[in-house]
Amino acid sequence: MDAFGARDFVDQVYHREYGAEGAAAFSTYLASASGAVLGYRRASAEPLFLEAYCDAPIEDLLVPVLGRRVERRAIIEIGNLAATNAMAMVHLWGAAANDLGANGEVVVATLTRSLRTMFRRIGIVIHDLCPAERHRLAGAGAGWGSYYEQDPRVCAGDIWQGQAAISAFRARRVPNPAA
Repeated sequence: MDAFGARDFVDQVYHREYGAEGAAAFSTYLASASGAVLGYRRASAEPLFLEAYCDAPIEDLLVPVLGRRVERRAIIEIGNLAATNAMAMVHLWGAAANDLGANGEVVVATLTRSLRTMFRRIGIVIHDLCPAERHRLAGAGAGWGSYYEQDPRVCAGDIWQGQAAISAFRARRVPNPAA
């Protein structure tokens, strides 16, 4: 799936799930054959969408939860998570962690309550940084439908911990849908 197809898929899923319009907000996407898409951007290359929700630069918010300073060049934002089913998203997150882990140390994302629950069940350590509030966006988040009723939060995690948790989960439970 090319970038345009990925954006269309994200827009369709967000419209179906939340009534959102024009949700696709990333220039780079990863997609799987099993029906999952996610967008990403590097904090060193462009402003992070989720920083609109934050009272400080993302690297400053990471210090108290990670116990160390993380350079912007080591931070990757993931978003526009869209999938036909949860396991397709788990497989894509595993691939993304492996691909992006070579170029980043920490992933940040705006996660709804259901995504936070799913990732915690898998064993991924998630650090809650702040609420993602509609009023913090230009235009007060017009076009996002019921997305903000899903309790979105800005979260962070070490990529290597996520890689290990997803690998362990997949080894225990999930056959590869592409096989």
